[in-house]
Amino acid sequence: MTWAIIGLMAGFILILVMLYLLLLKTELAPGLKLLALVVCTLFYWIQYASLKQYTGWQTTEDLPAEFVLIASEVHEPDKKIGEPGVMYWWIRESGDPRQPPRLYELPYQVDLHQKTEEVVQEQERGGRYVARKTETSQGADGLVISFEKVSKVKPDKKPVGTASSKK
Repeated sequence: MTWAIIGLMAGFILILVMLYLLLLKTELAPGLKLLALVVCTLFYWIQYASLKQYTGWQTTEDLPAEFVLIASEVHEPDKKIGEPGVMYWWIRESGDPRQPPRLYELPYQVDLHQKTEEVVQEQERGGRYVARKTETSQGADGLVISFEKVSKVKPDKKPVGTASSKK
């Protein structure tokens, strides 16, 4: 068990003990006791929702401006059962390679799926790519992802292509 987990458990136990003392050992008005109970319950719910991002579960947050695609898994749309399809990208922000990778969930887009598969195949052959996203200036068309091949020998970056994802 890590110290972080022990620290979280100790913090939750401390709050429970304080709530117990407040509810059962004080002579506060029942309204204040009820308020304390509601606030503590909300705290636990908010804490649980906040910690999900640290447990390795996917996020639907915006992609970073620049990142390295490590792996991809795609579930294509299934019109028979009405599933829209989804793409999971395991990425690392390229600004800080010491940061752990993060799993992102993106809505399925055919062109983005094809471009992702090309990049993953090139990476399996030893290619290195950096992806950059830019918001489109054409209204609500979403974002554009461009993958650029990175070479340690040459400082030039060769664009492999762009793909767009509608938000």
